[in-house]
Amino acid sequence: MSAPIQRFVPTDEHGPLDLLDPAAEHRGQHGRYIADSGLLNAANTALSLELPLLLTGEPGCGKSDFAWVVAHALGHTAPLCCHVRSDTRARDLLYHYDALARFGDAQHGRLDHARDPRHYIRLRPLGVALMTTAPRPVVLIDEIDKATRDLPNDLLRELDEGHFEISEIDTVAYPTNLHDPDHPNLPLRRHMRRPSARKPFIVITSNAERQLPEPFLRRCVFYHIPAPDPDRLLAIAEHRFPHHRPDLLRSLAGTFARLRHHAERIGLAKPPTISEMLEWMKALTGYYHPGDVQLAMHGFDVSLQKGDGHLTGDGLRWADLPGISCLIKLREDLAELGGHRAG
Repeated sequence: MSAPIQRFVPTDEHGPLDLLDPAAEHRGQHGRYIADSGLLNAANTALSLELPLLLTGEPGCGKSDFAWVVAHALGHTAPLCCHVRSDTRARDLLYHYDALARFGDAQHGRLDHARDPRHYIRLRPLGVALMTTAPRPVVLIDEIDKATRDLPNDLLRELDEGHFEISEIDTVAYPTNLHDPDHPNLPLRRHMRRPSARKPFIVITSNAERQLPEPFLRRCVFYHIPAPDPDRLLAIAEHRFPHHRPDLLRSLAGTFARLRHHAERIGLAKPPTISEMLEWMKALTGYYHPGDVQLAMHGFDVSLQKGDGHLTGDGLRWADLPGISCLIKLREDLAELGGHRAG
């Protein structure tokens, strides 16, 4: 089998490209980020083609945090973040128009101010990034599948061309320019046209709760972050909790890996995710007495060595695992692990 392509030509029509070095140590929001070669190759492809990078994977696997990795690599302290909700519209990622404030000014005698809609417009992260020239900004659109199907469809032109329209600004010629208060170098116009520069790098995350539209998918570079193996689970724990005892973290990571394997084998409706593992570890290492946690986990370690995944060695049940309420969220699943029977 041939090896995957690792190297990229580091230039395009705009000049040298900033790419992620597979040999470098990468840093996310919470410290060191361990990225596999497939993720780095997908990111470098998206950077080169000026296409968004669409990431899927289970909660806690590092989808959102990867935007910080790219931002740090391109010289920024953080990405510009768009957090999607069920009622988010495409316009909300580009700009905000405060119609209520304008109406209030008109009612209270500030008519001259209220006549100009630009006083009531503020650019949002995606709008700021599309209008910025240098350095190349990084945008995170987090959990896009939370919104309606219209949101990704309504972003197609913006992703393709980088232009957008502020429909509240009249087409008449204004005598003076008004700029966004938070970004004095960005004038507000009806037709916001991207300058001649590279597009911003956009990281889009999805929990795959529903299928995204095909026209939107065609405009993205896609990568699915695979479920981590036990060694990677331990590495995640060590980087998230660097000041805790390594032997305890090894015990917790190993127990979680075996619990998840058992949960998938018996077909639990909702196996625990990495995000829930981190909350579980945070609870056990931060809020319980360390000696009690160490003693309890030692019992599980011994039982796992004797049993077959059901913890039959010393009569323990997975439902007895300290902090199980952080990991198992359905009554039926808890019953399958030896807890109180559902119903």
